[in-house]
Parts: sequence; structure tokens; C-alpha cells
Amino acid sequence: MPRKKSEPKPKINRSDWRNLPDSEWNVRTFHAYFSDMNAECYGSSPYLPRRNWAFEQGALKRAIAEHGAELLRQAFDECFRTYRPTREYPILTAGFCIAYRINGIIPGLVAKKAEEERRAAELQKESVSYSEVAAWL
Repeated sequence: MPRKKSEPKPKINRSDWRNLPDSEWNVRTFHAYFSDMNAECYGSSPYLPRRNWAFEQGALKRAIAEHGAELLRQAFDECFRTYRPTREYPILTAGFCIAYRINGIIPGLVAKKAEEERRAAELQKESVSYSEVAAWL
């Protein structure tokens, strides 16, 4: 049943990163993601940002605008896969990832996506040519 114009939109829980599509992610979602992932991977709680909350929120907002939430999440997933904590740096922060890690990861992700799109286009082109041959026969 469609909702009436006077009814407000249902509120989206931006902290529920596991059930939220990547296109809906924002700064709050990424903070919840980092908090949960650090707890899962490194057993640390609570999450504390690299410098302060305002710095990290600004860095995340700029990174989302520049790269998009989907690509940024893929880069952060790669950061969590490859990061090895030390005594001085026992957790992985969004500010650290943005400042030092994703610049080496994102070009590879972009190239991989471009290659997948190129292969999909080739397959589509080949399937068209096969159908033309079948029609000719």
C-alpha cells in the first residue's frame, strides 16, 4: 500500500552497515563499519579515530565524494585484509586508511572493474555475432 504524502519516510538506520546497500552508506555508516570490524578483527573496543572525530568525519566525507561509497568500502575491506596491527597501532582507523592506504589500493580496484566491464562487453559482442551466424545458417 503506498504511503500518504503526509506520512514521513521510514527512517534508515545508517549504522546498520551489514544490511544497508553500499549506495546508501555515509560517514556514520563507515564509522560503525570501522568500529565493528576492529572489534571483530583485532578485539579492540571502543573505536577511537586517528586524530579526532571532526578530522575523520571530514576525511570520510571527502573520500566518499571523490571515490564513491562502493569503491571506498572495497578499498577498506582490502585494508582490513592486509593490515597487521602493531603495539603502537593496534587498530585500523578510517583516517589512517584514507591518508596512507587507499591511494595504493583504489587504482587496482578501478583497473579490475574496467577489465571486468571490458570482458562483459566482449562477451556481449561475441554473443551477438554467434546469433548472427545462427540466423545465417
